[in-house]
Amino acid sequence: MTTFRPDPIEYLTGRTRPGLSVPPGISEPGGGGKFTPGGQLLIWPGNTMICHVDPASDAHAALMEIRAGLMAGPHAGCFSFLPGESLHMTVFQGISGPFANRFDWPEGVDRGATRNQVTAVLKQRLEGIALPASRRIRALEVFGGHSMTVDGIGPDEDGLRDTRAKLRQATGIEPEGYATYTFHITLAYLLRWLGDSEAEEVTALSQALFAEHGHRLQDIRLGRVELCNFEHMHHFEPLVLL
Repeated sequence: MTTFRPDPIEYLTGRTRPGLSVPPGISEPGGGGKFTPGGQLLIWPGNTMICHVDPASDAHAALMEIRAGLMAGPHAGCFSFLPGESLHMTVFQGISGPFANRFDWPEGVDRGATRNQVTAVLKQRLEGIALPASRRIRALEVFGGHSMTVDGIGPDEDGLRDTRAKLRQATGIEPEGYATYTFHITLAYLLRWLGDSEAEEVTALSQALFAEHGHRLQDIRLGRVELCNFEHMHHFEPLVLL
């Protein structure tokens, strides 16, 4: 499957996002970000449709070992790492953040609605939707020291794309970048753009950790899609299994 991720060094140095002084999701308190440049967790409420990685699985253990390796790296302070219990693969994004009504808003819902009111609408719209009870994914790389690029195994790649299409139709949400979405499992958030040598070292560490642990991530079994609410990036509360 073709993925749509940029060159990791170009991304880590900020050259792929020339208009941004800091990486996406990073701001001072009150600026609409998920973390501060110092790594402080910020309130960033929303809803989403995800599959958690089973914490009892060897795949989860492998992800945690990769995370530990990244945290021991020379530039770990440039990242804010997520707790193990939050590890998941997003299937379809809902609304999120204090500026959520600027994009990715469900059709026909008042733009003054609260997050909980939007969640209630989504629950109603998703009632009775027919989605697979499980799916299998595989890891392709550790990208830029902060996430695992994944895709579906065999028919599950098309199955995941079909699931996204069904969720788009049911929710009335037209996500930005829908056609070029790359499935991934986030391990951390980049807090500042890196220099070239820093980016090269992070990329080399990412490749080494994937070479060591990637074989354990070639058949990750995910359960049902979960409609979740969240207040921040450290916890996603399942509300409904779809």
